Amino acid sequence: MCDKINNNKSGDEDDNNNNNNNKSDEDDEDDDYSVSSVRAGISIGLLCARPQRAIKHPTLTTTVFHRRVLLNSLTWKKYEDARLHAAFQSAAPHPVSSDRANESARIQDSLSESNDLPNTCNTFEEIVEEEDQDEDNDNNNDSDNDNDSDEGGSVALIPGPDGDTGGGNNDSVENDQFASMEEFDHWLHNQHDDEPEGFVDPYGLEELEDREEGDGDIELDVMEDMEEDDQEPLSDLGSFRSDGDATPKQIDKYPRAGEIKEKRQSRFEDILARQDIEESPNIFRPFKDSSEFRLARWLNDLPLSKARSSNLSFGSGKTMRQRIDQLPTPRMQWKNIQVDPLYGTTSAPVYLSYRDPVNAIRSLLDRPELAKYMTYTPERHWKDKAEYTRVYSEIFTADWAWDTQASLEPGSTLLAVLLGSDKAHLTEHSGDKSAWPLYLSLGNIHSSIRNKPTKRCWILLAYIPIPSFTDPKAHHTALQQRLFHQCLEVVLKSIKRVGKKGKHLRDSLGNVRHCYTRIAAYLADYPEQTLINATAQNNSPNTTAGHHELGDSAPRPRRTREWILSRIAQAKQIAHPSNIEEYTEAAKQLGLNSVDRPFWRGHAGYQPDLVITPDILHGLFRFWRDHILKWVRYLIGAAELDHRLKALQPISGFRHFAQGISHLSQWTGREDRELQRVLVSVVVGSPKINTSVLRALRAFHDFLYLAQYRSHSTSTLQYLKEALETFHEFKDAFIKTGARRGKNGIIQHFRIPKMAGLHSYAYHIPLMGTSVQFSTEITETCHQEMAKAAYKATNRKNFFQQMAAYMNRKEVLTLMEDISSWYFERLRTKASCGHAIPCLSGYETFVSEMVIAGQKDAELEVRRASRAKGGYIWLTIKPDRRGILIDTVVGFYNIPNLHTDLVTFMGSFENVGLPLRFSLLRSDVWYRCRIQRPTIQDEDELGDTRVIQAVPPNVSQNRHGLCNCVLVKSDDDAEETGIAGYRIAQLRLIFTPRLPQTHPLYDVPLAYVYWFSHLPSRTERNINMYQVHCLRESDRSHIGEVIPLSSICRLVQLVPKFGNWANPELTKDNSMDVWKYYYLNSFMDKETYQAVW
Repeated sequence: MCDKINNNKSGDEDDNNNNNNNKSDEDDEDDDYSVSSVRAGISIGLLCARPQRAIKHPTLTTTVFHRRVLLNSLTWKKYEDARLHAAFQSAAPHPVSSDRANESARIQDSLSESNDLPNTCNTFEEIVEEEDQDEDNDNNNDSDNDNDSDEGGSVALIPGPDGDTGGGNNDSVENDQFASMEEFDHWLHNQHDDEPEGFVDPYGLEELEDREEGDGDIELDVMEDMEEDDQEPLSDLGSFRSDGDATPKQIDKYPRAGEIKEKRQSRFEDILARQDIEESPNIFRPFKDSSEFRLARWLNDLPLSKARSSNLSFGSGKTMRQRIDQLPTPRMQWKNIQVDPLYGTTSAPVYLSYRDPVNAIRSLLDRPELAKYMTYTPERHWKDKAEYTRVYSEIFTADWAWDTQASLEPGSTLLAVLLGSDKAHLTEHSGDKSAWPLYLSLGNIHSSIRNKPTKRCWILLAYIPIPSFTDPKAHHTALQQRLFHQCLEVVLKSIKRVGKKGKHLRDSLGNVRHCYTRIAAYLADYPEQTLINATAQNNSPNTTAGHHELGDSAPRPRRTREWILSRIAQAKQIAHPSNIEEYTEAAKQLGLNSVDRPFWRGHAGYQPDLVITPDILHGLFRFWRDHILKWVRYLIGAAELDHRLKALQPISGFRHFAQGISHLSQWTGREDRELQRVLVSVVVGSPKINTSVLRALRAFHDFLYLAQYRSHSTSTLQYLKEALETFHEFKDAFIKTGARRGKNGIIQHFRIPKMAGLHSYAYHIPLMGTSVQFSTEITETCHQEMAKAAYKATNRKNFFQQMAAYMNRKEVLTLMEDISSWYFERLRTKASCGHAIPCLSGYETFVSEMVIAGQKDAELEVRRASRAKGGYIWLTIKPDRRGILIDTVVGFYNIPNLHTDLVTFMGSFENVGLPLRFSLLRSDVWYRCRIQRPTIQDEDELGDTRVIQAVPPNVSQNRHGLCNCVLVKSDDDAEETGIAGYRIAQLRLIFTPRLPQTHPLYDVPLAYVYWFSHLPSRTERNINMYQVHCLRESDRSHIGEVIPLSSICRLVQLVPKFGNWANPELTKDNSMDVWKYYYLNSFMDKETYQAVW
């Protein structure tokens, strides 16, 4: 949301250039870059180091921030002049000298803009022609911006404080008692203790002063009432909350957990000490400077074995790689050993490429950027101080971490080891090359950071071999299963040792703790889950449910460590493991596979039923796709389902199935998610979708969405259980209607392994934290770089060793990048504190980059502080249509009542006269806006940005336009969740009338909406969604109204109530205009599901 800025000129150089500009040049730039209409009480902030224009409406309490595309000294000078002028007018209670008064008058004149309206402009074509001319003039100063992108910046609507009229003391002052600007700033900073009621720091001066000079990228926080300690949400964009609120009111920490035993130098400090920086300040040796190092990092991924260059210190790709090998090496070095399988004979020697997992853990602890996201102390979070309702989110907030810490010696530290593996197909289009990567991470790292691919918190630990056996083909599966456990026993040997005896490990700050490792989770799909827990096929991998018990509505006992090992002992008594066929058959009867030596049998604290985590991707989503969707398609009919999906209105950011789903040949998790959003609402009314089927379908989708909560409380866990119970209660309807069928007809049971896995969620979450953090999507993402990209860098012969070498070289470069970033950031911090720093090669380049990074971090911190008070709405700086007459807008958008409704809206403000010659009033018009609000479960984190479209009708493309539906807050006292105090509307127009600067609606974005009926007090039975209908006048015209754009709370989706059969004439273009009844789709996204109920 923040455009990058490149300041190519110094401020002095810009000042010298701008002083030569004449006044007409300044006036031209005023249109796009200057700060205008600065009044007392108006807030001006800095976003991305750009001056902004802010206008506060006295009744709407909305502050509008115009991001500026370009920063130059002229606009900055005008901003400083405006800051001085408005601050003296609104804040300083002192007389001003005549010289200063003349200066203020000069500033006011330079900031004024002309609002004269043209005398005649009768056609839309003339307006468009004028707009094109205006844009051509603008392009002389700045480049065009695509309206569909954010390249041109945007307007951010940020809520203002309740009751703040945006006014102030506008009385002119005549004398000045301040000798300098610094003296005035100092005086203004000390006025907060005795400020008048309703006073707001209008320019964010505190924010500017608190930050280091040169940090840039400052965003003005949402303004706060200085007199109130307990801040309330300041706008209609207040954050919603749910029972799964991640913000605890009470936190209990395990005593003495994570104690620091001693203090040492960090690993990065050790590396720099060995490089002797004082003697040779180039930390990038053997490269000559940072630029050459970064070039080498980029070239490393290219086939440069024969490439040569005379301008670099290395002359070929081979020399470059030799220099890379001289850089500091990661802790984890690859080992390549030959493995002799305990059973069976392979056609070729078996080699295992792996790294020490404890060193992998140490490499994670070494990274300074992860330090603030690490936790070493188990916690119990409560929603209330009475400790009645628990909140579960991260691993260390659940019971397993607390109980495991209790089993360790006092003062020790628990390291929760996470493993993940999945077979990956390496070749594309042809070939059968596969890899079996094993990944490692730490549950001590916050999941929001750990599962981001860019944070590199998952480390490639090993490539498990996939050999060919010469034994009978029937034995190959059993032999491969045993070899898998044999290899993992080798790879995880050090984990087992540290888990029993502990080990002193230091973090990135040099703090040393006595740590014990425990395997907390293993991310895998169903086949690997059965492999890891020695489970027979068509059995539950984490419960004792056998094939005939998979569809039971009640959960079976857990598949514990003792249960598995005792069953293996029984199987060994029946047949010796060397007799593959007999042992496999004996183990199958006991619910086991052919594994006789599980790798985890010697690991302390290993709990198979907890380590095998519920998998949302391959568990829930695949069950939904392979069964639920298949049953529904049979009942409604493939053609009918396709037509209903095609008739839905497209929404930007969501997939629209323009051709239905029958033609899809390849499915991914993306298709699953997009279809899950609408399936329930589109099938309602179909003759074969009876009440029982609908209730089962709704209950399963409830379970699906609840299982993906990022935090759970006691209440939401109860909702999860009730949803699963309801699904089991009505699931027989799929058999009775004939939907549950196979090749031989109707199947009279639900013996599906993934159905048995549904019971694990409610059991697993209180013990291990929310399930969304354990999805196998993480390992799927890791495959792209650590398996497939590595394979492409090989010559396809003995590729595992080459893949390991490729990954090692990439990690060497990444480590050097981490060290340099950390070091230069430390130097920058010392420099800002006045400490002397050495002259280092590449320091200037890296410091400039670190300044930019620091600006981004500062922006996030400021924004995070304001998230609790609301969300954000953006418009592009340049409207899609500039200066259109209101009469033209009426015809262009086909809104006949716009005149009347706009007059009514503007006339609602007391003592405000309507503009003269209203028919000649012009407006700027936008086709879309963007909205972003805090997530429901964590107000400190912003959710996804949604695009709300209000595209006008087009005769050649869509004569109805493309106008999305929104949730509008109609009552200031509305609760934060639920629908009371909210209404549904269709956004038809986004505009800003060009009014005089003295008008309270000057530069305030407005919206014109078509209203739907008030939301009923109860949802529709069985589907549990609200039904609404279009509101029309007696002449069949829509009932609309002008509202402030800031009153829009979120994007919503309305799905037509199709009935028995969808009307053949219903299309994606007209479904929101010609139909009457709609369902408010609560499954549109996870945020809507939690907010609208």
